[in-house]
Amino acid sequence: MRKRVNLMRGYPRSPERMAERPLISEQDRQVAQKFGIEYFDGDRRHGYGGYRYHPKFWTDVVREISNEYRLASATSVLDVGCAKGFMLRDLQLLHPHLQVVGVDVSRYALNCAHPDVSGFLLEASADALPFKDKSFDLVLSINTIHNLTYDGAGAALSEIMRVSRKDAFVMVDGWKNESEKKDLDAWILTAQTVLHEGDWIQLFARSGYEGDYWFWKVRE
Repeated sequence: MRKRVNLMRGYPRSPERMAERPLISEQDRQVAQKFGIEYFDGDRRHGYGGYRYHPKFWTDVVREISNEYRLASATSVLDVGCAKGFMLRDLQLLHPHLQVVGVDVSRYALNCAHPDVSGFLLEASADALPFKDKSFDLVLSINTIHNLTYDGAGAALSEIMRVSRKDAFVMVDGWKNESEKKDLDAWILTAQTVLHEGDWIQLFARSGYEGDYWFWKVRE
């Protein structure tokens, strides 16, 4: 049964105010969408401005995930859009025998992955996951699905359901009023599919996605 659940309440948010964010150009977005060094560790206009591991950055989030899905040492978890694997690393710190796997399209991020989990990460796209049906107890995808086209996002949601044998959770950029839409339009760098919340729910249904979800906002 699909449900809306906020597992991200403990995720640190950028201290930047909208007025302080550098003006983003279409060229900046094109650079960011390559998901290379410029996006992760280059200028702030192109992405994170330095995506590094910080102890306890994901601590509250992984506890929320663990409590919601009752993770145990035998649980297998896939992170779709894992970047450098930092969340998976913190999941393993919480549950040392957890079976973790991550996929990402960024070869740069994978090459710079945290050494504790780098051996569990693969280069692959969310819309073509290289796993057999029902391979994982829990599939997570945080701020990734919206980076695909509309059709690609639908395919990725279907893929997540295909490889999950139990639970799934996705977070995507979504808006419910014009103010939120305006914020997202000004803020986003990599998202290709930014929808009204109701349109996302329709896409979930059309794609057969029955997992949980949350919508990311610029302002909470």
